[in-house]
Amino acid sequence: MKNAFIFLIYAWLRFDPIIRLAFGKRWTPRYEFMASLFGEKDAENFLKNRVKIVKARDKKSAPYVTPSNVDEKITQFLKINQDTKTGLKKRQQIIKKLIFWALDPEINAQNIESYKTRSNIVKALLGVIFQNSLADETEQILSGIKKIVFSRTTYIGSKGEPSPIVHNTLIDGVGRVLNTHFGEVVRLRNEKLEDLTKIKIIKEIKNDEKGTGSLAFSGAHRKDDPYRHKFPLPNRRANMLIRVLKHYQYSAWPESRETAIELIKNMESKLGFDLEESSPTEES
Repeated sequence: MKNAFIFLIYAWLRFDPIIRLAFGKRWTPRYEFMASLFGEKDAENFLKNRVKIVKARDKKSAPYVTPSNVDEKITQFLKINQDTKTGLKKRQQIIKKLIFWALDPEINAQNIESYKTRSNIVKALLGVIFQNSLADETEQILSGIKKIVFSRTTYIGSKGEPSPIVHNTLIDGVGRVLNTHFGEVVRLRNEKLEDLTKIKIIKEIKNDEKGTGSLAFSGAHRKDDPYRHKFPLPNRRANMLIRVLKHYQYSAWPESRETAIELIKNMESKLGFDLEESSPTEES
């Protein structure tokens, strides 16, 4: 009952034309009048709640993002001229937007089938966009994938990607990228390092990040070239993708778990040693 009286006084103080003419937008005298009637605490709490209500009402709702919106961004990305600064900036903005769509809890809460949108985003980031990306864009993509897997916050507060559909898309995409990466590692190994022992090969892979390895896939000498070959990947990024696969070895979803385990076994068979042997602890 008291709140109803406070609201009536509030409405009168806000909308009465004579009071509006006298005080304009100043609320201090209005507040003092309400405090004299109902007490400072009740008047202050009421006005604070009104401010929250107004802010919530005026807040723009999150956009409703669908897989077709993702397809539009992919088309835009592929059509942009990558040889201009403006074009490069637009391409990076598109990648940033796609990652934001995958991560934002309010956007994902708008659509009950948001997992389809996220799956399409991951498929694009690790597929056609990755294949057509330049050096900085590749770095941006892989940084975004790391956030989607390990840092994404859902609307109810839990962390990590919850959907098994998106898990499978992530595993497929990461597996494809790593298979290409290790395929190039093996090719270079067979081409230039027939006389190296297994231990030396592992040592060279670890030295790649420092730029001191003799393998041809050290990227340090070409780090300023935006058009450089993306494979083999920088060691820290390959290690991050390995970490993603190892993360899904323990997925609650059997299909995701089995696929991740099988991919790791196949890669280890191709390389001839366990992946953890070639992976430093750095994860960034």
